[in-house]
Amino acid sequence: MRVNPLFLLLLCIYCVLGLARQVLCIFGAVLVHELAHTVVARLMGTNITEVELLPFGGQAKTEDFLAIHPEREIYIALAGPLTSLALAGGVFLVKANLGEWDLLFFMRINLVLGLFNLIPALPLDGGRVLRAVLANRVGFRRATRAAALLGEVVALALVAYGGYVAYHFREGANFIFVGILLFWAARKEARFLAYAFMRYLVHKKGELSKKGVLPVYQVVSTPQTLITDILNSTSPSSYMMVMVVDERERLCGIVTEAQLIEALFEGGPLVTLEDIRPD
Repeated sequence: MRVNPLFLLLLCIYCVLGLARQVLCIFGAVLVHELAHTVVARLMGTNITEVELLPFGGQAKTEDFLAIHPEREIYIALAGPLTSLALAGGVFLVKANLGEWDLLFFMRINLVLGLFNLIPALPLDGGRVLRAVLANRVGFRRATRAAALLGEVVALALVAYGGYVAYHFREGANFIFVGILLFWAARKEARFLAYAFMRYLVHKKGELSKKGVLPVYQVVSTPQTLITDILNSTSPSSYMMVMVVDERERLCGIVTEAQLIEALFEGGPLVTLEDIRPD
């Protein structure tokens, strides 16, 4: 577990303002949220090597590449918000008997944490669910770009709302702070998209060797098409086969996904299908 420096700064500010008990509630809610991700990941055979704690949850690094297993990423992503909402519901059921203000605050924090993370925008958990759903339709790269863009929009909306509240009511700094962190995290997802996409392709290439069989996804393309344009639509759950046709729509050859990946690594993003020797 690693605490983001800006999140740590926010916790320190709360302590200086005499809100140490609230700090414990926030930190505890975020920690339980991330532990839920970790437990479900381990149950599904995925090892999480590091979790960075942020005010809205956290970001996990895994040994496996979850984009290859979209259904697994959905379960792991939903574990955090559902646990937070379950905690909020549990406290709500007992608060009448306990009547503790700290418990009410803990309930609100978990409720906000759970609902906020269900927003379909990266790096929030809902964004990971959205990417997993879209990846089978538009490809991993486009799905990540769309979900990260939504994350930036949500972040800017939070900052704008925080600015409005701060101007009119002299509060709302939390919204601005969380919005800035969310925008930074969303840009980080977009910035490392090329690296993540390459990692996705490498793991995807090994899926056929590991499983021995995969469903096939066929596309038809002309020899002048860029390899990157074709790989953008690759699906996590199937293996791509490209039917290369000439201007008269006659079959020139067949290119496998492994050949596309190798050509991309060797020749770069400007390589076309005619640069590959079809089978």
